[in-house]
Amino acid sequence: MKELLFKIAGVVVVLIIVCSGLTFTENEIIDRYNPLVIEKDVYALTKEPSEPDPDYPRRFMYMLNGVDESGKESVIKVGITGQHEYQDTYIKVRVKGGYVFSLEEVKESDVPEKAKEKIKK
Repeated sequence: MKELLFKIAGVVVVLIIVCSGLTFTENEIIDRYNPLVIEKDVYALTKEPSEPDPDYPRRFMYMLNGVDESGKESVIKVGITGQHEYQDTYIKVRVKGGYVFSLEEVKESDVPEKAKEKIKK
């Protein structure tokens, strides 16, 4: 009987550790599959040419201060193929934690007001 209780307690402890670990991720690969991380749209303004991506040769990246529709700010890393591809444009990035699903260029009029206020600062 004691042995069964120890096994059940061990399984419960392992489940608690795994579940709590899922909430503290900053890895884009883990964020992609983590059911606890919420998917959302983030808006940003690219002002300068992109920089070479140190993780992937022949690729470029932006480190952007993005703002979601509610005005919450976050830093996102967006990888692109061309260095001058999205220079001086508003972009809408679909993210889930640190993972970027998609990127599209948008007009300034399509950016929500709360996001636009924080982006221009």
